[in-house]
Amino acid sequence: MSFKRIARLKKRAEIIQLIRSFFIESHYLEVDTPLLSPFLIPESNIEIFKTEYLPPQSEHHAEPVELYLIPSTELWMKRLLSQGAGNIFQITRSFRNHEPVSPLHQPEFTMLEWYTVEADYLDSISTLESLFSFLFERLGLDPVFQYQKSSIHCKPSFMRISMKKAFRSLLNLDLEELLSVRSITEAAENHNIRVTPQDNWADIFHKLFLNCVEPELPVDRALILYDYPYAIPTLARKKKGTPWAERWELYLGGVEIANCYTEEIDPQKIEHFIYQEGKKKKSAFAPHRLDTEISGIFKDNFPNCSGVALGVDRLLLFFLNQDSLDGVNFFPHSVIISGIL
Repeated sequence: MSFKRIARLKKRAEIIQLIRSFFIESHYLEVDTPLLSPFLIPESNIEIFKTEYLPPQSEHHAEPVELYLIPSTELWMKRLLSQGAGNIFQITRSFRNHEPVSPLHQPEFTMLEWYTVEADYLDSISTLESLFSFLFERLGLDPVFQYQKSSIHCKPSFMRISMKKAFRSLLNLDLEELLSVRSITEAAENHNIRVTPQDNWADIFHKLFLNCVEPELPVDRALILYDYPYAIPTLARKKKGTPWAERWELYLGGVEIANCYTEEIDPQKIEHFIYQEGKKKKSAFAPHRLDTEISGIFKDNFPNCSGVALGVDRLLLFFLNQDSLDGVNFFPHSVIISGIL
């Protein structure tokens, strides 16, 4: 391994330790939850890895147990919240299947997840900004830093743009007028986006957003894109009196880094989400058992809270000034997979 890669290895370890220190000093409890699970919260846009637990031969009547590598620690961390754990965080490995191995995608990656009780998605922006300020101070870095050939301003407060404003300013479209399949189909086709009969509203929205909006977002500032359409199935709470969900995503240099919700805690809405997404998962490349028990934890004094999932490897791209995840992962899957193909 070259001297430069060793230096990045040490810097990666330092930054991850500083992230841990920030949350511990902010009185969050660090937790450690399973990577293998007998069930998952269904998310129709995510494919998963599955395996089996093979009981020893001495257990004559035991059958193999199908298990899944987690795409998120959410299902276990919410169980801890329901038991009164309070503010919690975790830095762990997560797994997603059937995605291209690319400069921004790896099937195995490091994720930071944290939950703050008695907080909403706007409170979590403040925590995120405090985390960045902490990292810049402890690393001795200027929050206006050079990444590749451009400057990115990360000094709080971060730039904030609502999804409605982004569509209005970049496409001259009013999202509130596109809440039917027919209207958003027409808008997509007017922007040369191909729509199929199988596409639902969320599918068409994502095609329009990913092709026409996301590439035009500001890249010179840390950007919070907030108030996503509630019609996109998630476990984010609905913003009262609006068609929006209390959700934001963080972009750095045009790259999505983090995702945040004010968490839905209504058990009936959670059961509906599990049912609807579970139907879609039946046609997945790797179907899985559903976490049908999770709605039960919300029936007795589950706290109002906000959760954030942040891709540590993607964050490290910017702190280590790398243009590919291969530069921040020291056994990158692009190399591992190419070695066996």
